[in-house]
Amino acid sequence: MFRRSLRAWLPLLLAGGWMLGTFGLFWTGALAQEVPNRGVLWLFVLSATGAFAVGYVAQLFRGNSAPRARTTRSTDILRARRLVLAGGIYYMVFGVALLLEYGATGPGSIIASLQDPAGAYLNKFTVYQQQEDAGRTNPVIQVLTLLGVLGTALVPLLVVYWRRLSSGLRLVGLAGIGVYSVFFLYIGTLKGLGDFVLMIAAGLLIASSRNPDRIAQRQKRRRATVLVAVVVVLFCGYMMSNQADRVDQFGTQDRVRANPTVERIAGEQVATGLAALVIYPTHGYLGLAYNLETPFTWSHGLGSTPAITSYASQYLGIDADQYPAYPVRTEYRTGWPAGMYWATIYPWLASDLTFPGTVLFMALLGWFFARLWREVNLSGGILPILIFVQMCLLVAYIPANNQLGMSRPALIGVVTLLFLYVWTALTRSGSGSTPPARVLR
Repeated sequence: MFRRSLRAWLPLLLAGGWMLGTFGLFWTGALAQEVPNRGVLWLFVLSATGAFAVGYVAQLFRGNSAPRARTTRSTDILRARRLVLAGGIYYMVFGVALLLEYGATGPGSIIASLQDPAGAYLNKFTVYQQQEDAGRTNPVIQVLTLLGVLGTALVPLLVVYWRRLSSGLRLVGLAGIGVYSVFFLYIGTLKGLGDFVLMIAAGLLIASSRNPDRIAQRQKRRRATVLVAVVVVLFCGYMMSNQADRVDQFGTQDRVRANPTVERIAGEQVATGLAALVIYPTHGYLGLAYNLETPFTWSHGLGSTPAITSYASQYLGIDADQYPAYPVRTEYRTGWPAGMYWATIYPWLASDLTFPGTVLFMALLGWFFARLWREVNLSGGILPILIFVQMCLLVAYIPANNQLGMSRPALIGVVTLLFLYVWTALTRSGSGSTPPARVLR
């Protein structure tokens, strides 16, 4: 039975280990000394993580674990190939459009930004301000934003169906990832690179679990683990350099305190980068502690997802300042900057759900996470793969923010996938015979 196998529980072990691991790591740093409400913070984080686990387990023990009918492998492969091609072209065009919008004039300007990541990061906000002051919009970027669902398809399908793709399709996919990554390197920002690392890891998790041969499955999982480790090490190396440069540029040594022993052994730059590497995914728990002391005020559906807030402000004329999210109100109260430092995903969700409601949401998220994993392993199909990878992104960013609701392309992408998922489920229940997620199979 599926629920008795290790692969059934692996996503829960990884997700729970990440959530509790980052929380535990937070208490080893200096920022833990500033927590004003340790008991409340512990109670909430353990409740939210426990609710996620309960939801996951409830789904695993729900109903029959037998495989459902699935479409032919050739149909899956054909659609995966088309989506990889479309996704590769999408990322190449989007990457070039963003580079031009943010002032790249050629290889020389890109190389200069790579050598000064903190300056590139600061320049990004200058462009933001210029866009806002001039009311400037880019039609190409607007259209590509609406096609955000293509951004969810490339990396997972490139990884899962790698052996089924031609050399040309692999090249197109890698070129798309490369061009889009260059943009994030140009603006000195880790977000896009981190997303790719996480999607690659999630794709490898799926690929390594779908082989019915247990021995081959274990071998594939070992190879996937090694590959993920290499990718993570490379990313962390760049992240250490990037964050150390930001500390020097912005003078945040009071927040990022290098370990004296590491500094003596490896030097100030490496020690500062390592300290930043630890603080980066953990400092949000201090922001959460501050938010837990802020009284609840409903944000009328505009607080949990900043992308929706931006759309409501731009096209509906709604004054977002009238319905501030939890982190924004906490900034007014404590000075913890909502736009610069993290506060975990929980205050964003609580802006509309309350903190007790957020715990219930985590139970629902765990339930849905396990449902998708069952479908990926037992039913096949492309749509469950894409949504599962998006949920992996959501879970990975729990110590930071509501990542899927932060940017417009990400929000449009995940909403499109969920709409297709619900629509196909309703179609299946109406006909009584349509397999799940048929649209993208």
